[in-house]
Amino acid sequence: MSEAHPHLTAEHTAFLTTALAKVNLDLGAVAGKSHGAGSHPGAMVISADPVHDNLDSRLIEISSVQHLKEVAGIPDSYYKTHRGADAAVIYPPEPVTDFARAIAQARADSCALESLIDPADMECINEATLAFVNGDSEKVIRYEPVINALRFPAQAILTIGENITVTKEKPLIIGDNSPHVIGGKVIFGTVTIEPGGQIIVLIPVNFEAAQIISK
Repeated sequence: MSEAHPHLTAEHTAFLTTALAKVNLDLGAVAGKSHGAGSHPGAMVISADPVHDNLDSRLIEISSVQHLKEVAGIPDSYYKTHRGADAAVIYPPEPVTDFARAIAQARADSCALESLIDPADMECINEATLAFVNGDSEKVIRYEPVINALRFPAQAILTIGENITVTKEKPLIIGDNSPHVIGGKVIFGTVTIEPGGQIIVLIPVNFEAAQIISK
């Protein structure tokens, strides 16, 4: 157990320390944050709308697709040491648009920029964003400037806690009433899923936990 946080094992403390550092927080931010039967009469909701959110979530600013990768993605270094690990990642074809020229001509007008991008390239922007964040970003590096120009800065929902218990009567719903965020980041020490418990995901989310117990 951690002396400063007696409810956490050394492994949980190490995990949370590393995960929270990515969003500029420390262990003090999760102290006493336990969710479940004793804290919620019904569904536990993560939402960008504070009227709907009941897990003390917050909005964080994401400045670029590289920043999103650092906060919620997989480091390129992983793929350097695990060859072929990105076999399931969908990489779009090389773009034909000169993005630098298009961005300069658009002069920070996103609608004008979209009109200057080849339609086939435009259809690949979302795919390239996912590949950049979850795969080897070097394989889609030519898309980086246009992703940043069209999609960033943006906001994401951040939800953290020592632990959460999900039951049939108390599901966890991620992203309810959250159409204007790029996604969510969830960090917990222990996630316990009781029989019949559900985690309902409505937006792209990066979910990290030191331990998941499914009963």
